[in-house]
Order: sequence, then C-alpha cells, then structure tokens
Amino acid sequence: MKVLVLAGGNSAERNVSLQSGSTVALALTFTGKYIADLRDPAEFNLLTSDCSQWDIAFPMVHGTGGEDGVLQRQLGRIGLMYVGSNAEASELTFDKIRTNQLLSQHGITVPPEIVLQKNDMAADNHNAIIKLGLPVVVKPPRQGSSIGVSIVQTAEQIAAALSLAFEYDEECLVEQYIDGAEVTVTVIDGKAYPAIEIRPATEWYDYDSKYADNRTQYIIDTDNTFQTASDIAVKACEICGVTGIARVDFRIDTLGGTYLLEVNTIPGMTSHSLVPKSAAAAGLSMSDLCDLAIQNRLQRLP
Repeated sequence: MKVLVLAGGNSAERNVSLQSGSTVALALTFTGKYIADLRDPAEFNLLTSDCSQWDIAFPMVHGTGGEDGVLQRQLGRIGLMYVGSNAEASELTFDKIRTNQLLSQHGITVPPEIVLQKNDMAADNHNAIIKLGLPVVVKPPRQGSSIGVSIVQTAEQIAAALSLAFEYDEECLVEQYIDGAEVTVTVIDGKAYPAIEIRPATEWYDYDSKYADNRTQYIIDTDNTFQTASDIAVKACEICGVTGIARVDFRIDTLGGTYLLEVNTIPGMTSHSLVPKSAAAAGLSMSDLCDLAIQNRLQRLP
C-alpha cells in the first residue's frame, strides 16, 4: 500500500513537523506493508499534482496549514483518503478559544480565561489580566508546541508576554495558571492509552523542554492515578469529532482538579514526543502505532 506522508509546511512548527514526518515514514517502511513517500506541502502542491499513485495520506504537518483543516480540505478535494480528523474537527480544535467554549458547554473544566484583542488598548489588556489574577498563561490561541506562550508571574511581565503572543495571532488567550502536575493522554480512535506526567527540568514545559532538553522526565501512569484525565480525554475527542491519533493535555491541581488545556489532532511523533512514549507503554512500537492508525482508518470506509 502506498502512503503519502505530508510533513513540513510553512508554520512556526515546520522543523518539528519534518522530524515527525521522517519518523512516520520510516516506521511505516519498517512494517513491510507500506511504501511511504515523504512530501513537503511547502514544495509539493496537492491540488496541481498527480496524487493517484497513493492509496492514503498520513498528515504530519503541525500548526497552521496542517492542523487547522486546510490540508484536510485539500485532501478531500482531490479525493485522497487520509488518516486523522476531518477538516471540521481539525479547524475546531486548532482554535483553543472555540474548543474551550464547546467543551465547557459539555461540562468539561478548562482554566478560567479571558480573550484579548491585539487592537485593544494596552492598558485595558493589562488591567484585564490583573483582574483575572496572576500568575497566568498567555498564549496565541491558534499555535502549538508552546510557540508564543509565556507564564506571567508579575505585572511587569505582562507587556512582553502579550507582545510575543500577538506576533502569532490577532487574539490572545489568557488562562489562570494551574499549579500542579502536567499530564497528557493519547487517544487513538476513541481509546485512551497510558497517561504521562511530564516533569520538565525548567520552570515549565516550553519548546526546548519538549524537543531538546534530555532532562525532562516522563512518568508513565501505571497505577491509573490520572484515570479521570483519561476519561475526559476520550469524552473531549468525542465531543469535538476527533479521530485518528490525538493527544489531550491537562493540568491537575494539588486537590486533584483536572483542567483540560488543549486537544491536538496531529501530535508530534519525534524521539521526544509523548504519543510514541504512551504507545510504547501499551506495547506498541512506532511501526505498530502508525499501522494501527491506517488500519483503523480503512475500517471506517468510506
């Protein structure tokens, strides 16, 4: 079976995407069941190319152009079946503001938040954050890999945090910082895999902690301490219409309160990434994981 692995693109997560795509292509090749071709949408136009040679696509484009429904709509237009969430679910979950609103309506807890606009008065935005209460997490609502994210501890840090977030979006999502454990849950077509607690060596789980710092600790939840998070992750994916491989991130406070942070429809598949670690804890190799995603998609035909 011939698989088109799409990775790269033009987003701020391009480099991570290229690593993820290379890992997936190699894993599929190792199964002996697939011929995997890696293409970069930044250099390869799906709409003007002959894609009839491939049986299925495996999108690994992180960020804008990949997780926001754009790529999925292109694949739909050319009639090439693909692994993962459809365009509507991708577009929804890429927008943390819309996702939080929907999940809150269904009883899922997210951190207390406010949404700020780039063209609003700086003083008004500053005062709104102070009213929400420090510390807060300031983030662009349509980015990933902690790009543009800041943890603000003092009033003096607000201006720089907003400036950074507004480099990536016209809106800014500001959430109360939840003190406690950082936990992530992999969900593959409605099934939760072992939760992982993340313990970065630095102040928080930033870009370097995710992709470069070998001191970051990943603790597999072998005793179901975070079963509540796993249950919520499955429910959140169902509410949002998410299929394929997904990763749902949480903060668990010191009293056990579980706060959903985001739903990722094309999570990283690098050597530092969380989904492969969770799958390995369940006995799945990278090749097993990628094969499972394709086989699950084939069972959902058409």
